Amino acid sequence: MPYKDIALAYGDEMVSDFIPADMNVRVVEPEKAKRTFTDLQARFNEILKKPIDSAPLEELVKNRERPRIMILVDDATRPNKHTKILLPMLLEKLYDYGVNKEDIRLMIASGSHSPPSDELLENKILGSDIYQEWKDNVIIHKEAENCKNIGTSSLGTPIEVDIDALESGLVIAVSDSEYHYFAGVAGTVKSFFPGCAGKETIARNHPQMFDKVHGFKPECRLGNTAGNPVIQDMIEMAKFTKKMVPVFCIDGVMEGNDIVILNGGDINSLHELVLETLKPLRIVEVEDPADLVIVSTGALSINLYQGGKGFHAGWNAVKQGGDVLLLAHCPFGHGSQNYYDTMQEIKGMDLDKAMNHVIETKCSIETFKIGNQKVVDLLRILKRCTCHIITEMDKNEIETVFQLNYVSRTGTVQESLRAWIQNYREEKNKDPLVYVLPDAGNYIDVKNR
Repeated sequence: MPYKDIALAYGDEMVSDFIPADMNVRVVEPEKAKRTFTDLQARFNEILKKPIDSAPLEELVKNRERPRIMILVDDATRPNKHTKILLPMLLEKLYDYGVNKEDIRLMIASGSHSPPSDELLENKILGSDIYQEWKDNVIIHKEAENCKNIGTSSLGTPIEVDIDALESGLVIAVSDSEYHYFAGVAGTVKSFFPGCAGKETIARNHPQMFDKVHGFKPECRLGNTAGNPVIQDMIEMAKFTKKMVPVFCIDGVMEGNDIVILNGGDINSLHELVLETLKPLRIVEVEDPADLVIVSTGALSINLYQGGKGFHAGWNAVKQGGDVLLLAHCPFGHGSQNYYDTMQEIKGMDLDKAMNHVIETKCSIETFKIGNQKVVDLLRILKRCTCHIITEMDKNEIETVFQLNYVSRTGTVQESLRAWIQNYREEKNKDPLVYVLPDAGNYIDVKNR
């Protein structure tokens, strides 16, 4: 049987030739973004010398009141392709400015996530060369430790920030901006909140997303920040924090392994700028929802907590009663004990009852724990479509705890996908409309929903 030449990432592996050539398939993705500059090093130098709404980085470095410079980088739940490119360039530049190595710290802005192992630090976050040279200068943020309350936001969120960041002479956030499933846009201000935020800050901020009717408030969605209380709270807290410590941000937009947009300057200004920049790169309009959406989370699928964002992307593109097939290898399992425990607790409940139970008992400001937002998101997804996953996770855990359909392994990943699609066609007994989403960070806007 001939197959379509369509490849999707399964972890670090590319899997192709598993969709029959006679299926009605559309690969749904924006046109490939091209670099807005010709030379990355030249653009890097430019954004440091002529940043947006900020003094040049060299001036901030030389005028700092305390010796320590804190560089914020993403943790292992993010691809960190930008980190491996930009961090060596930044460190070299700080040396050029006369900064001593002992005055530089690299903070892993892990928010409420589990601290990364040495292996993840080396291979997933920093890269081997930087890790070997800088591992003694690494600080891992922990939400329950070493944080200081510096105020309260207008939504009543206590502003708790890592003391090591607050007591630095300069904080430099190195981020890449992408769409986020409830904060609207990730990167920039999220390096601080939740990246370097205290436990109480995160616990008070995130419940702003919930809505008893919709699960999440309609404003809390991919690509939207207008009226979105979660990200607006983060924006306000970032502005407040800048009064306590100078902050400079370097923010990129990735296309595959390449940085296609790069800016530097004020962290809030860069957030506003990238919101418009991302729209043509991450939103795809289609006429009708699909019967079947096949989606990959690639390197993002370190665990189900992160890789499950693929179901969210598919949910935006699939019709009521349709199916989503996710490729997510999840080598580190479910990734969140709260997510797991709450899914166990609602086992056997119908979806509406389960949704009401979780929102009423797990999602208030007083009761919320990170992980429970994933439960709400998954339940509303399951109310629209059936979710299938090919993964390295345990079949029983996938099916009995997370209420997902496990794709049985019949040899290689390619062979397993071929068998699953063949069975799907036989069961549906029709010619389905199929969308393939190579990037779960894109928002599929369906006109005729």
